[in-house]
Amino acid sequence: MKKAAENSSSLRKLIHMSWRYRGLTLSILLISIALSIATAYRPKLIQQAIDEPISEKNFPFLLHLILWIGLLLFLEGLFQFVLNYFSNVLAQKVISELRVKLFNRLLSFKLDFFNKTPVGLLITRVVSDIETIAGVFSDGILLLFGDLFKILLIIGMMFNIDAQLAIISLLILPNMYWITRYFQRSLRNTFREERLQNAHLNSFSQERISGMMIVQLFNREKLEYKTFERINYQLMQAYFKTIFYFSIFFPIVELLSSVSVSALIGYGAFRAINTADVSSGEIVAFIFFIYMLFRPMNQMSDRFNTMQGGLAGADRIFDLLNQKFETPDEGKLQPIKLKGHILFENVHFSYTPEERVLKGLSLEILPGENVAIVGSTGAGKSTLVQLLARFYDIESGCISIDGHPIKDIALKNLRNHVRVMTQEPFLFNDTIRKNVSMGKSIDLKKIREKARIIGIDNIIMSLPLGYNQNVEERGRLFSIGQRQLLTFLRAQLHPHSILILDEATASTDSYTEDLMYKAMKNLTHKKTSIVIAHRLSTVKKMDKILVINKGILIEQGNHNDLLLKKGYYWKMYNSQISKKKRMN
Repeated sequence: MKKAAENSSSLRKLIHMSWRYRGLTLSILLISIALSIATAYRPKLIQQAIDEPISEKNFPFLLHLILWIGLLLFLEGLFQFVLNYFSNVLAQKVISELRVKLFNRLLSFKLDFFNKTPVGLLITRVVSDIETIAGVFSDGILLLFGDLFKILLIIGMMFNIDAQLAIISLLILPNMYWITRYFQRSLRNTFREERLQNAHLNSFSQERISGMMIVQLFNREKLEYKTFERINYQLMQAYFKTIFYFSIFFPIVELLSSVSVSALIGYGAFRAINTADVSSGEIVAFIFFIYMLFRPMNQMSDRFNTMQGGLAGADRIFDLLNQKFETPDEGKLQPIKLKGHILFENVHFSYTPEERVLKGLSLEILPGENVAIVGSTGAGKSTLVQLLARFYDIESGCISIDGHPIKDIALKNLRNHVRVMTQEPFLFNDTIRKNVSMGKSIDLKKIREKARIIGIDNIIMSLPLGYNQNVEERGRLFSIGQRQLLTFLRAQLHPHSILILDEATASTDSYTEDLMYKAMKNLTHKKTSIVIAHRLSTVKKMDKILVINKGILIEQGNHNDLLLKKGYYWKMYNSQISKKKRMN
């Protein structure tokens, strides 16, 4: 019952979307009606051609009927072409709109959603599931209406010609109904299993391809191959079930239609011999009617199956659209510029209820201050960045910038003021210029000016296409240090008030690290900058160092002050110095 209600709800939503293109939708309905009339009337003309002009040798009238039959065949072909074309156009319009709506919805979701949802599963939703919805229109509901109208019209024509022959021909219909219902229910379950296994395969493939280096490094090729083989086998078995039901359903339909024709011919021949009230033309017409009747009934069951697959995909799409994963954006303030005075007051936060990350954290960063945040792994350093940019929301306490709680600042405005560089620099599969400008019109002269300050202009200009060079997927054209410099350039090309480097230098060589710190010195002037670092040697010259442990601030001061205290920072620093000496 629940699944039927979901399908009904999804169908109503899809019909509502299609009605935005009402001209196209109404055209499809009218063409379906015209096609049904042309198809249903053709056997009547064939009956007339056999019974009247042939028996009476009225060849002019026979030629007249043949021309009409030819015209009807031409119109049927024309109507069928236009119907298929318009149906597919409507389908593509609806799924194109739905695809854009879904992607736009995903853009507003919290990072927590993407961290917990496999990428392969999302790709299945955005691509595969939406494609199945096309069948609801191209081979589904509107054509079902045409098939139903055609069936009613054919039955009416049959009773108009001879009621007894019509009843004999239609005796098989109840069996046809129950068989169709049975296969429809069975196929609904197999379609659902298909989509589930397909999403599983996509998710597994995406993860292993993205992590191929780890797979090969740990010699997991055989193990991953076996796992893929098992998942692929499960998907194949799901498809086999669908193939089995289709393979057995269509022969049964053909058998039933053959039984109906045999019963018609037997009864018609009996009446023709005994009462002579059935003509040859009527029997031939009824044979055409039976095949015409079973063909749309066969198509209707096929269309029902297509719709089941499409509605199953629609259920998942609309379920995703209805999810409340977006970050609340109720802020009204839209400051043009921020000084960068950051205040955390008794902030509590956890990713999961079982593990609290921040436990009443309080800290202050003054405008224009260069601050380092250090601590052991899992202390909550990177969490501060996520909270400051509102990728996550705190549970209690307050985070404010320039005296304004960040929830009071419009979300887009807040993120315009904060630039974050992470340990894993991300570049899109596009040109260098588009990667650093991020869709904004920035003069190349300005881009090169900033690139020279950072020290990457010479590297870019040495490439064949310069700033128009494609960086390839994830920026693999460059080393990780060069990618980091490009993301640094990207951050500096967009006005901001707060710059955050979250372990941004952890994976760079000493030369690239020097370039980055020289660029920082020039470009963070009078801007608040936060460096989250593991290597304490890189934070010696910072204005202030905040030491976090187990979600609370335990020490703060500059490098020399903290060493004199001989507390947690002093232990961390000496531990790293000792480790470095042992390695040397």
